Parts: sequence; structure tokens; C-alpha cells
Amino acid sequence: MRLPEFSFHEPLTLDQAFATIKKNNGNARFLAGGTDLVPLMKFGLETPSMIVSLKKIEGLKGIAEDNGYAMIGALTTLREIISSTVISGKLPALSEAAMAVAAPPVWNVATLGGNIRQQTRCVYYNQSRAWRLEKEPCFKAGGNVCHAVPRGKKCFSVYCGDIAPALIALDAAATISGMAGPAEVRLIDLFSNDGLSPFTLEKNTIITGIKIPVPGAASRSGYAKLRVRSAIDYPLVSAAASVALDKDSIITGVKLALSAVGPAPVAIDLNGVLVGVRIDTADFTALKDVLPKKTQIADNLALPGSYRRKMLSVIAKKAIMKAAERAAEKETI
Repeated sequence: MRLPEFSFHEPLTLDQAFATIKKNNGNARFLAGGTDLVPLMKFGLETPSMIVSLKKIEGLKGIAEDNGYAMIGALTTLREIISSTVISGKLPALSEAAMAVAAPPVWNVATLGGNIRQQTRCVYYNQSRAWRLEKEPCFKAGGNVCHAVPRGKKCFSVYCGDIAPALIALDAAATISGMAGPAEVRLIDLFSNDGLSPFTLEKNTIITGIKIPVPGAASRSGYAKLRVRSAIDYPLVSAAASVALDKDSIITGVKLALSAVGPAPVAIDLNGVLVGVRIDTADFTALKDVLPKKTQIADNLALPGSYRRKMLSVIAKKAIMKAAERAAEKETI
């Protein structure tokens, strides 16, 4: 499959990037790593007449710890995140999520911001143009039907990012920039919960960086993912957790975020379920009732929705236990 024709630009500053985009009258796309955009273009799902690369703009890469926060540029590659001792030591869920993306060759080019901004997916949508011509266009392709939920009145495409749930569980914020200038928003507020238009960002606005509060010694995180193969595949269900323990291994705080459960990542409040109990005696059975109610799982990924719903509590428990074991190790040092 060939890429459609387009003009290509490499501005050196954000101002130049926004000025270039503005001249295009709307049919242009920013390019970070390209691991999401390029396949969509090959499938004919994205047909921009202009690509504006961000790769030569200074200040959009790097990892630093400053005043109690980890600061990560949006164009920082997943390889750089995986290699960072700051991330692996203090924010392990983010390191694990980055390692769970695709395969090592992809880590070299895929970026933090690009992984967050990836489009929602569906087995009835992410196909070649020839394949899609055999069916009536779905909502996401401009039609009036959902092939995954035939009587559905909306798009049920799925957000399948690995990085976003880890950042949400870590209370991350995103710095953004657009025609109106820079701003900072909670990461979870970037998502609209609408499969057709998954993000709340205004047109031609980009993520420039991520800001994560560095947790205390007794708080750590973990990430777990369900997929068919051990590499390449997008999550069928994934969970990121941040857990804080006191000196007696009693849970004092827990944050959970899920991905591949609907058109946006979902933050789950478990304070009334797990907080106040010892981690080794915690009853996780309540997760089976709590988690499915927060999701919009349909039969539109590689495994049936019924199986993915059953696996929610399994994957969530795995992420929580990873985080708790790491927090317990720090507490006893």
C-alpha cells in the first residue's frame, strides 16, 4: 500500500509549525514518530495534503527531574523512556507501559506524545480501502452504522494506547500549545470519550510535554496488559495502578486506570474498595463488579468482548499487586 501524495515541511520552531499549518486551510497533520499516522494514511483512513514534522523543533525532547516533578518532552522516544533510570526507578508503570508498546524497533521512533494522541481502533475500521468497500461505511468512516454494535447509535471504536493509562494513574498533566498559546491540563482531560473525535484538544493543538509528580518512597506503580502475542499487539485490556502503603503494609491510597475498554482511558476510584486493608489480605473479588460498569467493551478487537470483560479484574489485580510489591520494597529499605 502506497502513501497518498502530500507536501512535507520541517519547521524549526513551534511558531513556524503553526504558521505552516494555518496556510493549509485545515487538511494538514502534525507528524511526531509516525507509527500511528503513516499506517492510517496507507489504509486511506487519513489523507492529509500536508505533513508538518515536529522532529527538528528544539525543546520537545528530553527527561528531567525538577522540583518534585518528572518532566518529559512529547517527542521523547519510547526507547529513551525505557532507558531512563529516573522513570524505571520512580515511575515504573510508565517504563513498563513503554516496553509493552509494539516491539523494540518501534521504540526507536515512536514518541510519548504520539502514543498518547493515537486514534481509536476497531477491526471494522482499521482495514485497507479495498476491504472497507465491501461494507457500508461505519460511523468513523463517515457512515451511519456501527458494525461492532449493529443497533448502536454511536461509534464504539476503542482507544488502545499503553502510555495514557500509566500517566493517568500517576496523576500526570500535559503541557499543550496551539494557536492560542501554551496551557496545562490534566492528562485525563485530553480525552473526549467520543470514538469519532477522541480528544478535547482544539484543531492544530499539540502536546509539548508531560509533567508527573514524583511519588514518595512508599508509593509505586505497575502496568499489566492483555494481548494475543507477547509483542506487536495493541492491548485488548490493560491496567495501570499506583499504590501507597504505610509501614504496616496497609493500603493508604490506590489509583487505577484502564485502557482498551472504550473510546477513552478510564480512571477508577477504588478508595472504598481497597484502602484501609493490608495488601496481603485484600479482597479483590469486588473488582469483578466494579470494573465492567465503567467500560464500553464491544466485539471489535481481536478477542470477544465477553472474554475481555472477564479479564478486566485479572489484569487490574496484576497491576495493583505489582505496584504494591514495589511500594512494600521501598518501605522496608
